[in-house]
Amino acid sequence: MIRAILYLLVVFFTNVIQGITGFAGTVLAMPFTILLYGIDVAKPSLTILTTLACLFITARNFRHIAWREFFKIILLMFAGVLAGEALYPLFQTGVLLQIYAVFIIAIALLGLLKRKDRNLPEAAMCGCVLLAGVIHGMFISGGPLLIIYAVRKLPDKNRFRATLSLIWICLDLYLIIKQYAAGLLTASTLSITALGIPMLLLGVLLGGILAKKMSQALFLKLTYVLLIISGASLLLN
Repeated sequence: MIRAILYLLVVFFTNVIQGITGFAGTVLAMPFTILLYGIDVAKPSLTILTTLACLFITARNFRHIAWREFFKIILLMFAGVLAGEALYPLFQTGVLLQIYAVFIIAIALLGLLKRKDRNLPEAAMCGCVLLAGVIHGMFISGGPLLIIYAVRKLPDKNRFRATLSLIWICLDLYLIIKQYAAGLLTASTLSITALGIPMLLLGVLLGGILAKKMSQALFLKLTYVLLIISGASLLLN
């Protein structure tokens, strides 16, 4: 009973964040859910819950989707994911993940501390998205690098949330198909997932209300803080 209550609290609070920013819910929930139920339950359960949260956000903010950026990002991300899956067996993944985590934290700190963002060349920005896909294919953790791109290309908080939510839906559906093929979507896992849906909806709804009241400057600061937390969680994995 206590474990179930803790799980529901984790789902609620992390989806308040997901509702505000359109990302980071899974990254924040994963360590706690792994402790409660183990990784084989945490990954598929949170993937499904994140997909539902993003469907909710996308439906409520559909008119704000930046379609040109969406198609560019999704093509580059999926190309990177396929490359990352192929490259995964060739690398010492622990060291690579640690380097990636430090890079994410450094970029986020720069974003918090400096007053103006420098405009990177378009090729470098596209390379950033492609690399995000590669990392996602290797570790299912490419989100932080994608956020670095999105902060610059989608500075408006509504376009940021709506566009990223649709991207997560596409990527997570791909992961759900793979998890189903691997036999991870068991009856027990699905029942735990279903338990979290009401708290997920409440969290995302509250997050959406808070997002409307939040200034653009505060939204960007919160985004960079969540990037630092995301990087730190990767270092601890």
